[in-house]
Amino acid sequence: MWFYIKQSFISFCYLFFAAMIAISIMAITDPSLVWLKYVLLVLNVALYVFIVAATSYKDGQNALKARVANDLERMRIIETGEELPLKLKEEYKAWKGFLFGGISCVPLVVLLLIHTVLIFAVGPNNTGAGVIASFIYMMVFAFTRANIPVVEDAPIVVDPYMYYWALLAIPVIMLTVGISYILGAKKIERQQEMIKAKHRAIYGE
Repeated sequence: MWFYIKQSFISFCYLFFAAMIAISIMAITDPSLVWLKYVLLVLNVALYVFIVAATSYKDGQNALKARVANDLERMRIIETGEELPLKLKEEYKAWKGFLFGGISCVPLVVLLLIHTVLIFAVGPNNTGAGVIASFIYMMVFAFTRANIPVVEDAPIVVDPYMYYWALLAIPVIMLTVGISYILGAKKIERQQEMIKAKHRAIYGE
């Protein structure tokens, strides 16, 4: 399990950096610059996607290489009967990228479950878990608050249901990690096919 958590490290930890950027963007209070806030928030998500996708792309390449190495070891096991160690955790499976992304979203789901229990069992003002969830996943949640004007000395009205908008982070993260992981593996797969084609052309096998 630790391996899967480790593979989710970048996609989760970079959420905090993206959250800091989103909070800075939300500090723009001029009502005429709402459009700028949305543009900057989109760019913030794009930066997150770029960094996480690049990491997952490399992970997919490494995973396919691990599968190729394991396949060679399996052939040796069949031929020689030796018991050779296989890196099964590192081996490529198409679903693993989505799992890595999903693990990054576990805190969001847990926090919102706690939030739901608290607002129904205790009261609608118990939004602490929702606040934490919205902060961690502010990269996405900020879009729901960008057009709300900031009025000094005005009472803050908290809607306990608004925090569920943070759930939109789940498809963003899972698709970014999962698709990039598959594309990285496909690149190595194409390279392996080219190597096999050259081998057949030279040796006729």
